[in-house]
Amino acid sequence: MIGMEPKKEHLLGIVFVTFEDTGPEVIYNDTELNEEQTLTLAVEGMTIVGLDEGSGGKSMAERQKNPFDTMDDKRFFGPIPVPDAPRLRALAITFDVESEESADSRIREYGRKCIMFLLFNEDYTREILDAYGLIKPYFSVIVRDITSERDLSQANLQDLSRKMGLLFSGKLPRIFTILEDGAPKELIGKKIPASDVFLVADRNKSTLSILFYHPDPTVWRRRQIYKSASELNSSVFKNKLKVVSVTDISEMSKILDRLNISIEKIH
Repeated sequence: MIGMEPKKEHLLGIVFVTFEDTGPEVIYNDTELNEEQTLTLAVEGMTIVGLDEGSGGKSMAERQKNPFDTMDDKRFFGPIPVPDAPRLRALAITFDVESEESADSRIREYGRKCIMFLLFNEDYTREILDAYGLIKPYFSVIVRDITSERDLSQANLQDLSRKMGLLFSGKLPRIFTILEDGAPKELIGKKIPASDVFLVADRNKSTLSILFYHPDPTVWRRRQIYKSASELNSSVFKNKLKVVSVTDISEMSKILDRLNISIEKIH
């Protein structure tokens, strides 16, 4: 098996497939699936997703004009069955990479199709579906540096698998803000938009920290924030986190620095 490493807590590993000029090829596999199973999964996956889906008909040159539209060519499929493994399921994520040396002119123009299969036990399907809204933006961030087929090294794919494993292990801190209507909005990436409040959920520390960046919120807004934090803790984290308030600027900065997160400046 290519790139075999210890299993993740919920994610069992990834199978990474590229559509070469001659057909689908498995270039990375850190799961327990054998070569025949991964090749069958690759063929079935390519059949399901199609080869012209995801880019919106845009060439690589057109997409490079707007590099910040990181989710434009990424699509999700599944969960789908895994060949000869009735207790396993896979979620397929597709995207394209630049391929200047392909003999196929269409691949040179529109990019080489890639599929990353996330493998998990069937019993974990509900959790996967619940996380759908988070997986795509998170994946779009961690795959930003993989833009060309030259970037598809074993080291890069192993790191990609590791980072996806962090997401599904539940150990990755998550950060939210509270919108004006009281709804929580999850923030993805290392630079987040300015807000009057942030909620930092850290399962390693068993805390849900409320960072009050507005020095003096109204009584109504404060109540709204506490109510939203309580509901978030209940619905997403099963009341396993202790809600704590943080008002000291230096302490808030320490928390965000530890997560390597910066706040965008307001111009």
